[in-house]
Amino acid sequence: MARDFDDFFRDSYDQTVRGLELDGTRTDDAHDAAQEAYVRAYARWWRVGHYREPAAWVRRVAVNVVRDQHRQRTTRENALPKLVSEPMTVTAVADIESVDGLDDALDLLPPQQRKAVDLYYGDGFSTEEAANRMGISPGAFRFHLSRARRSLKPRMAEKLGRQEPAVSGRKEAAR
Repeated sequence: MARDFDDFFRDSYDQTVRGLELDGTRTDDAHDAAQEAYVRAYARWWRVGHYREPAAWVRRVAVNVVRDQHRQRTTRENALPKLVSEPMTVTAVADIESVDGLDDALDLLPPQQRKAVDLYYGDGFSTEEAANRMGISPGAFRFHLSRARRSLKPRMAEKLGRQEPAVSGRKEAAR
C-alpha cells in the first residue's frame, strides 16, 4: 500500500502543482495546497488508491484547499477594518495585524464572543457554519459577533491612535 502511494506521489505531484499554478495560484501556495491534498490522500489511500483516477481526486482536494485559504485570507482582510470606526486602506489593515493589543482585547471578550470572532474571522467560516460549530442558532451567533465587534472597535481604535470613546454594552440615551 505505502509503495503504491509513493509511486503515485512521485508520478503526479509536479503535475498537480503545475495545474494549480496554471489556475493562478502562487507557487508557494500551490506547493502547500498540493502537500495538504497528498496528506489527505495518504490518510484515505485504502479508498482513494482504488479510484480510476486518484490524481483527479487529489487535484480537486488541492483546488479546494486553495479556495479555503483564499476565503480565509479575504475574510480576515475584510474583517479587520470593521473593528475600527473609519474606512481603512490595505496598509492600515497590516497595522492592525501587528498591534500587540489585539490578542489582549480578544482575551477580554466573553467566551462565546471570543469563539464567534475566532470562527468567523480567524477560520473564515460563514455565520451558518460557525453557528453549527458552536451549537447555537445563526441569529444567536450574529448576536455574539455583533457584541464582540462593538466591544473591540473602541479598543482597536485606541491602539491605532484614533480617538473613539469606549462604549459600554448599551448606547446611552440622547440628552
